[in-house]
Amino acid sequence: MTMGAHVPPKLDTASETERLQLLAPKSLMHRINDWRRQQPDLPNLSEAVRRLVEAGLDAADREGGGRVESDRKA
Repeated sequence: MTMGAHVPPKLDTASETERLQLLAPKSLMHRINDWRRQQPDLPNLSEAVRRLVEAGLDAADREGGGRVESDRKA
């Protein structure tokens, strides 16, 4: 197995992106870091947060929490 096989894919910066700054308690950061270390490709912190947010939104959709149109322009 090559060393690059464990590197998670980079965010496609050619697509439209926005920066998000987040202040979080240390306990939450520990939970995120514990979660990402359990992933087979060891995502970086930004990718881990993106995946967890997507999973949370998907779960909310399944529970009937409703989804806000993500492509709506502000």
